[in-house]
Order: sequence, then C-alpha cells, then structure tokens
Amino acid sequence: MDFPFQNCLISAENFSVQQVRQLLEYQDGIAYLLLDLRKFQEEMQQITEKDVVARYLSGLEQGYVNKFRSDKRKREWLGGRFAAKCAAAEILAQNGKTQSWSKLAVLPDENGRPFLSAGNGNGALPDVSISHSGTLAAALAVSNGLCGIDIQKVTDRIIKLRQRFCTASEGRILQSFFGASHEKQSPSLTKLWAAKEAIRKVADTKSLPGFLELELKEIGGGPLHEGSPPWRFTFIWKHHDINGNPVTEKCFVAVSHIADYALALTTRNDTLD
Repeated sequence: MDFPFQNCLISAENFSVQQVRQLLEYQDGIAYLLLDLRKFQEEMQQITEKDVVARYLSGLEQGYVNKFRSDKRKREWLGGRFAAKCAAAEILAQNGKTQSWSKLAVLPDENGRPFLSAGNGNGALPDVSISHSGTLAAALAVSNGLCGIDIQKVTDRIIKLRQRFCTASEGRILQSFFGASHEKQSPSLTKLWAAKEAIRKVADTKSLPGFLELELKEIGGGPLHEGSPPWRFTFIWKHHDINGNPVTEKCFVAVSHIADYALALTTRNDTLD
C-alpha cells in the first residue's frame, strides 16, 4: 500500500482488527488506523505542505484545506483524511479492488459526516469515520454498513462534564467494572464518552441521539482475558424512525485504551435489534 506517512502510524497491539470484529459481531471487512500528528507534522515539513496538498489531495479537498487558518486544525484535518483514505484503500484491497488511496477523496456530506468518493463511479465504496484528540488522529473504514470511531485523550476535565453524558445507573456500571477509586474516574468516564460519540457517528443524522438517550446496559471483558482490554460496551437506544414508529436498537461498541487515550469503534448494520 502506497502510504507516504507510514512512519507516523501507531501500532495498537492490544486492539487487533480480529478482536474488534469479535466484539462487534461484525462479519465484513474492517480496517482502522492511528496516526501520530506530531510525526505527521514533521513529515509534512520535510516534503513541504504545498507539495503534500498538491500530490495527495483531490481538487475538492484542496478547496477545503485552503480555508483553514489554524495550523493545528489543518494538521488534524489532513491527518484524519489521509488515515481514512489509507484504511479505505485497505478495505478495497481486501475485496480485490485496486485503488490508490491518493486517488480517493474524503468529503463532508450535507450534515458534515465524511464520505468517500473515487470520482469514477466504480461501485460501492467503504464507509469511513474520522476522529482526533490531542496528538492522535484515528480513522475507521468498513466494507458494509456504517461505521463510527472516536478517540479521546483522558483528562480530569471529563469529571466536570459527567452530568451531560453519564447517568447514575451508568456510573454504577462503570464503577463496578473498572473500580470506584478517584484515579479511575477519568479513564472510565472517557471510555463512556468515546463509546457514545462513536454511536452518534453511525446514527441517522436526522435523529442524532443525545448522550443521555444512549443507555449503557453492560460492559463485557475482552475476548482473551476477562476484564482486560479490549471491552464491549452494550447500549440501548430507544427512539422513533422517520415514520414515527418506536424503535429499540442494541448497539455494541468495541472499546480500548491506547496510552492515555480512550478509543471506541462501532458499526451500524450489525447493531439493529
């Protein structure tokens, strides 16, 4: 795979694709990448940003990147797009399709959700999702259905926000599984936040769920050792479809930690109850 920023990729040894598929009960192709944005910035400086943009972005993408005034925001945007293209190219290769990742474009739809375009109408393309936090960018691609990824740096600020996304019942589940000590609060709450964000990214954008509408029901241990990462968070989402009919969805999210970050991945087509 022709990926010019190979040295910027981060290995997540405790969160393999096979483990993700098992936790999500997902049978189709899946690929995800983590990118170190600091190393990415260094690589861009060596190549020069102008050459990076001209060589690896489509005309439409170049129009978006030229609007950024913040170097930090531009770095995050570029890193996320390149990671998403690489993940999507891997999915296409798994399906026997040859498509250079640099020929793919990641564009926002009318609601801001990223989607993949090849500009040649050559059939269905993988769904992609992008996230970034701190010095990391993350991207996920799947061959069938929708996907969502979220990465969050663990900080104590999350404790002040807990009323916005964590119910008393969910707090008890987190404490029961991860422990009730103060130093465990921020990591466990960040995992919950990331898991809910991942689900929101695969929701119908016309009925985007609020954090408190997604109810954590259970946390399961990893497939190798009970209680060790990665974990499966199981949620219930009660809402109404476009016809006003009540719908209950069971949503699985694969969750792990990478250094001092929480990482959550989910898919949509396998989560309908």
